[in-house]
Amino acid sequence: MRRVLVQMLAILVAVLAISQPARAQVTAYAAGQGGTNSIDVGVEVRASVRSRCGFATGGAPNGSIDQADFDQTGFSKDFAIQLNCTAASRIAVASANGGMATAAPGATGYGTKAPYQVALRMIADNGTTASATCDAAGLSSGGDCSFAGAASNTAGLRLGAASTKVNGSYLRVSAPSYAGAAPLVAGRYADTLTITVSVSP
Repeated sequence: MRRVLVQMLAILVAVLAISQPARAQVTAYAAGQGGTNSIDVGVEVRASVRSRCGFATGGAPNGSIDQADFDQTGFSKDFAIQLNCTAASRIAVASANGGMATAAPGATGYGTKAPYQVALRMIADNGTTASATCDAAGLSSGGDCSFAGAASNTAGLRLGAASTKVNGSYLRVSAPSYAGAAPLVAGRYADTLTITVSVSP
């Protein structure tokens, strides 16, 4: 009985060996020493490139505006933006003061902060655009502007395509002549905007 079992196992191994696909061995020879002197082998190579996003060199909005008597004349100025984003991106703005503020001491019946607006217009390489305008007050801490704060995967104005060229994107600061109920106290008024950009899924 034991001999029969061993013979059956031997037959089973033989059958399994026959069922495996044959792998022909190929040998390369030097020229003149055989029929085959080269062997073609296919090697599949895969790689990926992650999205990158930031401001292009010299492309971050930069500069200042100095407008005398802005309460009477208002102001408007554009700051060019050039991104270096290979995919969709988001851009966000934060205001330090939430308006044009002065360090001059206030006086009864006078204001020390003037409102103004911040507009973003972003243009992608394929012509896709994204734009929005908010009051500076909505860009301060806790503000409700759609692009307030720091840019992230989910926060900020979203541009849905790559932007790597000079496409005409800009940030605009503007204000009409001051129309508040309390006149502004004399002094220097200022605000600082911080602009950030992030890749967006």
